[in-house]
Amino acid sequence: MTDLHHRLLDRLGLLLGAAALLAVLWLALRGGLPPALAATPGTALAELAEATALLAVAAVLAGGAFVVLLRLTVRPTMRRSCLFGIFLLTQLDRYRPVAGAHYAARHAALAPFGVTRGESATAAMAEALCLLTAVGLLVAVAAIAGRIDWSLGLRVASEFALLTTGLAGAALLVMVVLQRSVVARLFASRRAVVRMLVAVGHYAAMLVLTGAALEGLTALVAPAAPQDLLAMSTMVAAAWLAGLVMPGTPAGLGVRDVVLTALLAPTTGLDAAAAAAIGLRLAGLLADALAAGAGLVMVALAHPKPSVGVDVR
Repeated sequence: MTDLHHRLLDRLGLLLGAAALLAVLWLALRGGLPPALAATPGTALAELAEATALLAVAAVLAGGAFVVLLRLTVRPTMRRSCLFGIFLLTQLDRYRPVAGAHYAARHAALAPFGVTRGESATAAMAEALCLLTAVGLLVAVAAIAGRIDWSLGLRVASEFALLTTGLAGAALLVMVVLQRSVVARLFASRRAVVRMLVAVGHYAAMLVLTGAALEGLTALVAPAAPQDLLAMSTMVAAAWLAGLVMPGTPAGLGVRDVVLTALLAPTTGLDAAAAAAIGLRLAGLLADALAAGAGLVMVALAHPKPSVGVDVR
């Protein structure tokens, strides 16, 4: 009965996410295509391609952070290019409707190189903590700079982001106290701390690039709306965080789209906000597909198959 409950919870999260995504899609198309898209389809495609390119670069930055953290926590013997390729190759696994499928696929690719399941979990935990730290820093900078419109929706999202980041910091302290042998490597030297900060910087840049993609899409569907890269990046960070904490939703399916729509709606209008959120989701899917293809090539080049007839013993 317990297994049945777990399966039902996984399916429930997927169904709720799909329903939310369909609701956002309906909001975007209920009055037909946005006027800007209908009038200039070529410009719309160019903007989508630009957003896809920005998100592909964001995936590269996330891959660089993953390589830094894995080599810091696990120190595998494999080459950096192969690690980077494995990260990109497993990007599409985030969309599989199974809880933890992304990390399971990543570990399956790392296991042949001597990486244990516990080491994979440690690297994933370090990755999540650095991501949460980047979210908190971005929201805090935007708040201090006065670039956040403290309407109810964005205020709640920003405070939630800061609260979750604080909880992540508390979790890190607990890890240091209870599992010193596991976490010691993260703070073993000044160089290790610098590497952790580099990973945080990578993730912050990833969120800013995603915000730039959202800014371009918003300018397309709502040209009169004010454009602010820092505010857009903060919205992206809040939406990413909401997708992370909602269980059973692959790649934040539906959850991030609803949060982005709600945060953009006060300045762009509901229909335009939904169209921008759907555009960002489509660009993200295309970017992940490009990343997976590049990762496949990198892994193949790092470990080429032997020629036919060659004795590999």
